[in-house]
Amino acid sequence: MHVFAQNTDNSNDQIDFSNNDYQADTTQPRLHHYFVGGNFLAGFGNGGGSFGINPSIGYSINQYVDVGVGFNGIYSYQKFYTGEKYRTWNLGIAPFARVYPVNFLFFEASFEENFVTSRTINQDGSKQPRQNYIAPSLIGSIGYATRIYGQSSFFFSVGMDFLNNINSPYRDHYLDNNGVLRSSVQPVIKTGFNINLW
Repeated sequence: MHVFAQNTDNSNDQIDFSNNDYQADTTQPRLHHYFVGGNFLAGFGNGGGSFGINPSIGYSINQYVDVGVGFNGIYSYQKFYTGEKYRTWNLGIAPFARVYPVNFLFFEASFEENFVTSRTINQDGSKQPRQNYIAPSLIGSIGYATRIYGQSSFFFSVGMDFLNNINSPYRDHYLDNNGVLRSSVQPVIKTGFNINLW
C-alpha cells in the first residue's frame, strides 16, 4: 500500500497506482502430464535372485491414473542343490497403468514381454549352450508414493508375477526330486522415481 502526504503542488493532482510492488502473486505451479523416470528392481528366492533397471516414460491422465511403458534389463541367477548354476539375461518392454485411490497409495498392473537368454553352468564349471526364448509376465503390485501431481513422485512397491511361465525372470527356479526344472513365484520389489517434464 502506498501512502501520500498532502501535496501543495497543484500541478500533480493525479495519483499513479500502477506501480504496486506488493500485488499478490496468483501464479500457480504448472502441471506437466508427461513424465520420465525409472526404478531399480530386486527379487530374492531360494538360492537365487533377480536384479535390474527399468526406465520408463508415461502420461498422467489425471491425479488418479498414470499410464506408460517401461523398458527393462534384468539379470537373474540360481544355484541348485546339485551344484549346477542357472544364469539369465532378460530384456523386455512393459506397458503399465497405475491407479491412485489416495495420493500416497497406488495399485499397478504391468504386462511384460521378456526376451530371455539363459545358460546352465555344470558342476565342473563347463557351460551348456545358450538358450533364447520369449516369456510373458503379468505383474500386479501395491505401492507407497510421495507424489506431487504434475511435478514429481518417488515410489516403493511390492508385487508378483501372476502368469505361471517357468521362463519368467520373476520366478524362482529349482530342480525337484526327479531332476525336473520347476519354478515358484517370488516377490518383485521396486523403488524408483518419476519427473514430469512437459
